[in-house]
Amino acid sequence: NNVSKTGKHNVRIETVFSKIKDRVDDFRGLKALWSAPILMQGIIIQHNWIEAHTTTGRIPAELAGMKVEAGENRWLGMIRKSSMTL
Repeated sequence: NNVSKTGKHNVRIETVFSKIKDRVDDFRGLKALWSAPILMQGIIIQHNWIEAHTTTGRIPAELAGMKVEAGENRWLGMIRKSSMTL
C-alpha cells in the first residue's frame, strides 16, 4: 500500500494526476507539442485559482491566504484582473 509509505501527501498528488488525466483525455486531437505547456498552465490555474477543493469547499489559493476576488465567472474575472494596470 503506497499510502502507508508516503502518508497523506500521496493522496494530494494522485488527485492532481487524476485531474490531469481527465483533462488530457479531452484533448485526443492535440497535434502540436508546443501547446502542451499552455494547456498544463490552464490546468494548474484551474486547480489553484478557479475550482473549489472537493473536501474543503474552498479554493486552494484562498486556503494559502491569498485574497481571490474573481466574481462568479472565475475564469473571466481572472482574465480581467490580469489585464488591469497597477
